[in-house]
This record gives sequence, C-alpha cells and structure tokens, in this order.
Amino acid sequence: MPYMREKCVAGETAEYRYYYTYRYNNRGGVRNRKELPTSDSQRNINRMMAVRECTRAMNANFVPGDLYVTFTYRKEERPLSAEVMKRQIKTLLDKLRRYVKKKNIPLRYIWTAEVGKRGAVHIHMVLTNAISVKELQRAWAYGFIKVIPLDDSGQYKKLAEYFVKYSIKTEESIGHPVGHRYNPSRNLRRPKVEKKAITGRRKIPDTIPVPNGWYLDKETVRRGINSSGYEYLSYTLIRITPRGAPERRKNGT
Repeated sequence: MPYMREKCVAGETAEYRYYYTYRYNNRGGVRNRKELPTSDSQRNINRMMAVRECTRAMNANFVPGDLYVTFTYRKEERPLSAEVMKRQIKTLLDKLRRYVKKKNIPLRYIWTAEVGKRGAVHIHMVLTNAISVKELQRAWAYGFIKVIPLDDSGQYKKLAEYFVKYSIKTEESIGHPVGHRYNPSRNLRRPKVEKKAITGRRKIPDTIPVPNGWYLDKETVRRGINSSGYEYLSYTLIRITPRGAPERRKNGT
C-alpha cells in the first residue's frame, strides 16, 4: 500500500516521517477504526507540532557554543502585564542587536516567556554566540542572567520541548502565552521538508536504515497508529561530526 515519506534536514539532523494518507488510500487498504480527537488529544497534537517546528528551527540555526540564556526578574521588577513584558523584551533585543552590529555578525534568536502560577517570571532565549556575558547582563536591568553554551550534539529537541512547556505554563498562569509558543527572529533559516509518495505495494519499513556517518536518536523513534487509523513511523538521525571539524557557521554563513 502506498505511503508518504517526509525528510527534513536541519543542521546536523535529518528527521524522517512515514505515514499513509487519504490521497493514496481512499480506494482501499486495511486500517484501524478512525477516532475523532478529543480536546486533550488535540492539545497534545498541537504541542507536538510546536515542538517539531521549534526543534527544526533550533537545529538549523544554532551550533555548539551558541548560548542558552535565562533572563530572570527580581520580585519587585516583575512586569505587571504581558504587554509590558513584550516591550521589555523588545528593548532587550534592540540592545543585543546594537552589540552584534559592531561585530558584523547577524543576531539569530528564539525566545519564550515563562510565568509561574506564583508569579515568578523568566525569559528563555537561544541566541548567536556573539555577545559576552558582561554585555548580556548590561542589556538586562531587571535581574540576573544564567548562560549555558549549547552542547555539541547538534540535536536540541529537549530544549525545544522546554520552550514549549514554558509557554504552556505561562498560558495556564495568565490565560495566554506571551507572544507565541516560541518567538524566532526573522532571519532564521527555514529548513525545507521534502515529501515523496512511495507507490506500489509497499508498507512502512519495519526497520530503520542508518547510513554511514549518522546515528539514530533512539529517543525520537515513534511508531503507532494515528487518529485516522493508519500506521506511522518517525525518527531522527544525527550526523557524526569528526572531532576538530570546522564549524558550520562562520560570520553567519
């Protein structure tokens, strides 16, 4: 039975998805009973889609040594509304752009806000490693900062999951997220998704082929039945980068 294969290369990762669609299976084919998604299952689907898109954006645009920064608020400095917080984030980003402009390096970033039910507020941001810790602290007047360099895996799915989790936490605390689930700069690379129909009497592979130079991220393997009653398979491969290999990005390339 024909199926679709999607491939999305983002940085050092290659994400694959295999699934059946009505387009190729509306004239037959065995499937399980279709179930209408509940509100909880639809929210879970939306969350997984947000994580997928955020992961692709992070993997395609950031490399080991780029920065994951948490900007905190002192209790007395916490913003009184989401609009005030968005203005403060805009001011922060304007300052960061001025710092990197002098270095002729484009500023790429993704941020999300975290507002807890007890009132604690944080801004989480992944950004280009072109700004010193001293400059980051100088740009933020409302509390301290925590800076962690990205690891050398090239796979930042867990961080994307945290970003989406923080936005959901914010929505539960104040009724809506601050901005979107994640908020990217306009200059981010957009990885392309290649789709191909695998026709003929075929079925989704039982095993996962791993080519030379890659390894399987076992935590990303998902196989099951979707809401339409058809089987699906998804997983991500990560490129094995030789130690000492040149960085993927120099001056924004």
